[in-house]
Amino acid sequence: MSDGRRSTDPRAADPIRVDLSALRTPPGMRTLLAYERAARIPLHRRFFAVLAGVLLLTAAIVAALWWLGSIGMLARVPLLAVFGVFYGVMGAAGFVWYAVGLSRRARLAMFAGANGWAYADLLQGTRRPGSAFTRMRRSVERGVVASEDPRIPFELGLARSVGGRDEAATVQRPFAFIELPLPAKVPHIVLRNRRRSIVPTLGLGGARMDLEGHFASTFQLLVPEGYQRDALYIFTPDLMARVLDLGAGAELELVEDRAYVYLPGSTRFDRPDVMQGTVQLAEELHRRFAARTGPYRDENTGPIARPEGVAIGLGGQRLGGQGVSLLAVAGVSAAVILSAGITAFALFGGAILRSGG
Repeated sequence: MSDGRRSTDPRAADPIRVDLSALRTPPGMRTLLAYERAARIPLHRRFFAVLAGVLLLTAAIVAALWWLGSIGMLARVPLLAVFGVFYGVMGAAGFVWYAVGLSRRARLAMFAGANGWAYADLLQGTRRPGSAFTRMRRSVERGVVASEDPRIPFELGLARSVGGRDEAATVQRPFAFIELPLPAKVPHIVLRNRRRSIVPTLGLGGARMDLEGHFASTFQLLVPEGYQRDALYIFTPDLMARVLDLGAGAELELVEDRAYVYLPGSTRFDRPDVMQGTVQLAEELHRRFAARTGPYRDENTGPIARPEGVAIGLGGQRLGGQGVSLLAVAGVSAAVILSAGITAFALFGGAILRSGG
């Protein structure tokens, strides 16, 4: 990394330089096996175990098709052969998907080691305060890289989960995330993406602020009532422009003393260009947020303000209501419609078929 002197102007700072060589070299078989041992992946989920399982499945399908052909069953029911081939192809595709994911995570591990950063193949139940995590019954994070360098402290990875809370189903599509620490606690603010939302915001209370200029077509700010001016103080136009550079699928959230950048689940941190841009973005956002949130003082704290730190008024700590993912609403609606259709057919389908015949 560069140790050059940094300017107070975020745009004038030297870019962070990292060793990307590990991401440019595909890992060999020996590297993959060493990664499985270092990551303590269970034996039944390791490369050769999964490969052996797929080969046994293929052998069983071939043997079953041969036996069905020998007794003439395939001639009478040729659809059985189609099912056999389908399951064989599905098994092969599943193994390729597993091997590709393992290779990508192995490259991330080598990259983290080359730069002196921490790495975890799998994290569960991390309890991060971000809204995209809090509604997960059990979060699963893969390929997590963490830096404790004071110039660029961050964690990044891929998260996924399907869970429930308060007896309401929540479907959360997989997403990539970058977590940054803040020097002080700030109000809960969500920069919602109008085109592709990751944070469950349907049903959240607070004020919705429409932005000016070309930002309005992509983003909307969700802030607690009474904190609109605070949001504009933190989310300056130059910061908005930098977030817009991430693409149409990015969202940002400030909650407690953390900042989260949410990206689509297809984000490839194992690609050198993506990781280079991610590290530079994390370093830049860390400086920008430190400059804007470090001197922040909440005028609504009242008697709960503590002399040892900055407190946030109760009204600003969390957006009111329970956020619900649009994907969850669509999934529940589809299930209800399908159940209604099956019930209707069970009750009236026979009469309709008889009348049509």
